[in-house]
Amino acid sequence: MSTIENTLSTSKLHQSKEYREAFVSAFLKRYIPFQIRTIRKKRGMSQLELAKESKITQGVISRAEDPDNGNLAFNTVLRIAAGFDLAFVGKFVRFSELRKVVDEMSEDSLDLPSFVEECNREEAASTATTSEPETPGLKLPTAANANPESSQPLLESAQRGYK
Repeated sequence: MSTIENTLSTSKLHQSKEYREAFVSAFLKRYIPFQIRTIRKKRGMSQLELAKESKITQGVISRAEDPDNGNLAFNTVLRIAAGFDLAFVGKFVRFSELRKVVDEMSEDSLDLPSFVEECNREEAASTATTSEPETPGLKLPTAANANPESSQPLLESAQRGYK
């Protein structure tokens, strides 16, 4: 039995299904607002700036950052993720994985670059480690060399489904 499983079996989570449900609910109602507020502050953004990038109002951002609000809709979280140019992934997990998330929750863990910043870092790292000339032939699209025009129909389709 792993340390985490041992911890889970002796923790309050072991007491009842109702306790586990309440724990997960309370955690998420605090964790998502914590992430939004922390990422926004780390990027030096005001609530108004994030609202504009997210195409929602500043009041919605304020409520999303309030752990006592408790009624954060998925669509709001997705808009805010888009405003940050990040992905939001909701995922069902075992309680042992939830414990890891809880244990690793910190402001330092939320130093997340936007998609463009991430691509630029990857390209810089690739350029720094590779000095070989490109092999002629078929060039597969990557984030660094993708043609924006060729991905436009996919992007438009995704945006229609998003609105």
